[in-house]
Amino acid sequence: MKLVLLLVLLLLPNWALAAMTVDADRFELVQGKSQADFYGHVVIQRDDMTLMADKVRVWYKENTETGKKTLKKAEANGHVIIDTPDSKGRSDYALFTTGSDMLLMKGNAHMTSQQGTVEGEHIAYNIKTKDTKVMSGQAGKQVRFTFDEAQ
Repeated sequence: MKLVLLLVLLLLPNWALAAMTVDADRFELVQGKSQADFYGHVVIQRDDMTLMADKVRVWYKENTETGKKTLKKAEANGHVIIDTPDSKGRSDYALFTTGSDMLLMKGNAHMTSQQGTVEGEHIAYNIKTKDTKVMSGQAGKQVRFTFDEAQ
C-alpha cells in the first residue's frame, strides 16, 4: 500500500507557497533530526519537477509559529530519475538543495534536453537557471555531449 504524504513547503522567502508531495512504500520520521526517510518506489513532485528513486531522505526545518515545514534538501539513492518540462535525467545518486536550486547527480549521470545529451560521473544542474556543469569523476573517464544535427 502506498503511503502518501503532503508537505506544504515555503521554498524560498520571496517565492509563493509551494507544495511537495511524496509517494513511497514506507516512511520514517526522525523528529529530533528534522529528517524524513522514504523507501521503495519513491516519487516526489515539486512544482514542475518529478524525482523518482529507491530511497529519499529529506531534511527540513519547522516554523515554530505556524508549524509548517520548510524543505532544506533532499538526497536520493538508487535508480534516480529526474523529470522537468525541459530536461530528463538519471543517475545513481542525487542531492537537491532548495536554497540554491541546485541538483547534483552522481554515478552514471545522464541528462537530455532540447540542447542535446550530456553524460559524466557528476552533473550539477540549476533547476531555475538551467546552467549545467558536467564533470568526470574517475581517471580515464570522459565527459560526453551529444548535439542533434539540424536537418
